[in-house]
Amino acid sequence: MKWNPPPSRHRSRRLRKKLRIGEFREWGFRVDVELHRPLAFEEQNALLSALLDESIEARGLAYGGSVGGGFVSRWGRGSATEDDREAVSAWLSAREEVKAVTAGPLRDAWHDGPHYA
Repeated sequence: MKWNPPPSRHRSRRLRKKLRIGEFREWGFRVDVELHRPLAFEEQNALLSALLDESIEARGLAYGGSVGGGFVSRWGRGSATEDDREAVSAWLSAREEVKAVTAGPLRDAWHDGPHYA
């Protein structure tokens, strides 16, 4: 279910920043990963660690999810970009364990409903 703050209210800049709305809206994207075969626990950990080290943290991003997919946003304040979306997708596509990658469009990281549904 999508939650948005009540519309048509005048809010101060400080409150808009706290609510992450208006000019302070932050963007992220969903990533879905299909593997060639089920991975053993150690293989999953190795793939996830490599993803975090080489792609996510290297670009100043944060990742919530598992090997099968999750949500990517900027670490701290700020937004993920189209370049981030393309880079994460390309990194995952280059892995031999990965059969297919779907990187969703940029969307509001705070108010667009559940990201893991």
